[in-house]
Amino acid sequence: MSNPIRIGMIGLGTVGSGVAKLLKANAQQYALRTGTTLELVGVLVRDTEKAMMTGLVDQAILTNDPDAFFAQEMDVVLEVAGGVEVAGNFVRRAIEKKCHVVTANKALLAAQGPELYTLAKQNQVSIAFEASCGGGIPIITALSFGLMSNRIDALYGILNGTCNYILTEMVQKGKTYADALAEAKELGYAEADETLDVSGADAAQKLVVLSSLAFDVKVTEDQIALKGIDTLDLSDVNFGSEMGYEIKLLAMAQQTDAGLSLRTMPCFINKETQLAQVDSSFNALSVYGSATGHTFYYGRGAGELPTASAVVSDLLNIVSGWYPKAFEQMNIWPVTHPDVQLADPAELIGRFYLRVDVQDVPGVMAKLTSALGNAGISINAVMQHETEDEQTAPVVILTHEAKQGDVQTALAEIAALPDTVGTPVILPVVDFPAG
Repeated sequence: MSNPIRIGMIGLGTVGSGVAKLLKANAQQYALRTGTTLELVGVLVRDTEKAMMTGLVDQAILTNDPDAFFAQEMDVVLEVAGGVEVAGNFVRRAIEKKCHVVTANKALLAAQGPELYTLAKQNQVSIAFEASCGGGIPIITALSFGLMSNRIDALYGILNGTCNYILTEMVQKGKTYADALAEAKELGYAEADETLDVSGADAAQKLVVLSSLAFDVKVTEDQIALKGIDTLDLSDVNFGSEMGYEIKLLAMAQQTDAGLSLRTMPCFINKETQLAQVDSSFNALSVYGSATGHTFYYGRGAGELPTASAVVSDLLNIVSGWYPKAFEQMNIWPVTHPDVQLADPAELIGRFYLRVDVQDVPGVMAKLTSALGNAGISINAVMQHETEDEQTAPVVILTHEAKQGDVQTALAEIAALPDTVGTPVILPVVDFPAG
C-alpha cells in the first residue's frame, strides 16, 4: 500500500462534520478501493473549542491559524466553509502549495471559477466540485463525463431545497408563503436569513456552474434572469393548480437560435411531469442531450451526509489518479471557453400565466382581451372566481405561445387601464422538450 494521502479540511460545520464522519466510519473501505490510507492531518476552523465539542477530530489537528494550517504537508485540501473572499484566498493558497482542492462552494465557483481553474492548471493540480450543486446527486459528473458525447440543449433544475419545501407546503397544505417559511426555519431547511435561498440567488449560482459545464461557455451570475419566490401569492399557486399546473422554482438554461437563455424563477409546469413530482427538500435536474434525449437526476440536494458523500467521492476520484489527469488534459472546465452569447429575453417564446385584479364592471374583459390582441397574443384559457370583495375580481389568463416582450407590452397596457387594481402578475408556463 502506498504512502498515506494527507488531507487538510477548511471548516467543520454541517458538511465538514459529515466528511469527518465518513472518513472515520469508512476508512477501511476507502483504503481497499484506493490502495492507500486517507489521513486527516489538519482542520482549520474559526472556533477550536466549538470544534472540539463535536468529538469528530483530535485536538492535535485543529487550528484557527491559517498560517499554521498551511504550514503542514498536505496532498488534498477540502474547502467546506463557504463564503467567497476568505474561502477564495484559502483555495488559492492550497493551489499554490500544490494541493488538489475539493470544494462544495457554488458561490465561490460562480464568482471566481475560471480564475481558480486556470490557477490550478498552472500549478498542475485539480479542483473537484461535485458537492457544489445538488448535494449528493452526481450531476457534475454526469455533465462533465457521462454526457460528454452529447450536445446539451437544455437544463431544467430544482436546485434549492428550501424553496422547494416552501412551495410544496403552499401547494399541498394551502399554507401562505410566510407560514411555510417559518416552518422551514423550525425544521432547519431554511437559514435564519433566508434571502439567498428565497431570492433564487442560491439556485442561480448553481446554474452558473452547471451551464458553464453543459454549454462550454463562461457564465456569470449577473447574466441570469432572476426572480424569487418571496413575492408569490397563495392565490396564484391555487389558480395554477386548478388549471393543472404545479409551481416550482426552476433554474433553466436553454439553447436557442439567438443564444443561451438563462433564468431562475418560479414557473408553472404540468403536474404530470417528473419535475412536478419532486417535493419537499429534494432536488432534481432534467438534462436534454442531442444523443441521449432526456435524462433525469434526483435525490437529496443538501444536508450533512448527502453533501459530504459528494465531497468524499471527489476526494477518492483525486486519490485514484484519474480525475487529476482528466482535469489536466480535458477542456471541460471554463478556462479557455468563450463568453456566453445570451438570447434576448424579449424574444423568448413561451406560454404565460397572467393574473389581473380588476374592478367588477361591465366591459372589463373586453379591455383585457383587446390589450392582449393589440400585442398579437392569443388566449388559451380564462378563469374567473367570485370573491368576498364584490368590487374587484381576479381574472386569470393562460396564453398561447408568445414572445415575452409582447406579453410585457400587453401587461403594461393592462396595468394602465383605469379598471385594473394593483400590479398584474406574470409567471412563465414551461413546456419541456420532447425526449
